[in-house]
Amino acid sequence: GGAPAPKVVIPRNAHKSALHALVTSGAAPVWLDSRWDAAQQLVLDADVGASLPSLLERHGGEIAAVLLVSPTYHGVLSDVEAASRLCRAAGVPLIVDEAHGSHLGMAPGLPRPALSRGADLVIQSSHKTLGAMTQAAMLHISADCPLPHGAVPRALEVVQSSSPSYLLLASLDAARWQYADADARRDTAAAIALAQQARRRLSQLPGVRVFAPPGGGAAGGGVETDPLRVVVRCDDAGSGFDLDEALIERHGVYCELPELRHLTFAFSLGTTQGDVDLLVEALRDVTADADAAPFAAAADDAASAPAASASEAAPAAPAPVWLPLPAAVADGRGLTPREAFFAPSELVDAREAVGRLSAELVCSYPPGIPVFFPGEPITAEALQHIRALRAAGADVCGCSDASLARLCVVVE
Repeated sequence: GGAPAPKVVIPRNAHKSALHALVTSGAAPVWLDSRWDAAQQLVLDADVGASLPSLLERHGGEIAAVLLVSPTYHGVLSDVEAASRLCRAAGVPLIVDEAHGSHLGMAPGLPRPALSRGADLVIQSSHKTLGAMTQAAMLHISADCPLPHGAVPRALEVVQSSSPSYLLLASLDAARWQYADADARRDTAAAIALAQQARRRLSQLPGVRVFAPPGGGAAGGGVETDPLRVVVRCDDAGSGFDLDEALIERHGVYCELPELRHLTFAFSLGTTQGDVDLLVEALRDVTADADAAPFAAAADDAASAPAASASEAAPAAPAPVWLPLPAAVADGRGLTPREAFFAPSELVDAREAVGRLSAELVCSYPPGIPVFFPGEPITAEALQHIRALRAAGADVCGCSDASLARLCVVVE
């Protein structure tokens, strides 16, 4: 009995913290489609124009909020303005996870931040792209936010510590002051030019493909991106995890986000010409003699290999984690994340877990996007994907059995 769970429109590439919030709140996810670039093998922006209107119309007053991830880890922005217009017409608050966009709007050439585009609540991880200390973050509330007065402070009381760290608070102030300085704006503009130079030079390296936004970017009416993120694909030379280790060990170059197929580099006001020169030469070196043969193995090797020997299996070419979900979950006929999280659970052989409802949230970190989570049926594709990530060297977290030999599922 009781009222149905409220619903939150959310993209499948949301961070695991957003899914944990669904567990805490009891809300049910309604999946917002994201656009997929098959040629570059990257998820792009949320499909606001086609997907969001139909979801708001279909679910009506059941929608409690809409969440967008903008920019993504790769620096791809969604159409926040269009989403804001739709949400305002529906009377639904728009939340934007802008974790990787604290710097937006800080200098000419950077995209405008979500708050200036009509978002109601914006979460920024100030430690990612500003100079704040790790864990330091900001929550921005629009003056036009439709939530009742005091709703956000009351909600924060549930999750915030009553003993905040003044070191973190002071670092937030220091980061704000740093970017308020004219020198910071000048240095950020210089970093944009350096990032563009890096793209041009990296694109000339054999086997290195530099991500270019479809449609020519925002200027050409296409996908808008953060110019300070440089994403390259060089899976002909090996997995991103192997290349990342080689970059660190041989050259002291650290990638912001290593993945199975891609490497993402973050530029900032501290980036210098020497950093760009080192990056280009380091990537030239590690891609020149890398052995791509293990990575080019057949896709079904990792899927069919016993989980206990997954570390010895060749990394597969996995299905992406943002594949459409089974209708039972997408239509809300399964368990909500909270119901599944607190339901009786059991550890079963991974192969027997296929088709069962997951009781745990499992992802590689970074980027922290769940491969499966409480209430979602475990698919063979998802199992193949997480095994391939683990075999390739990704850190997998959230699983009860670190070997992935067994998975935690809801008792039937």
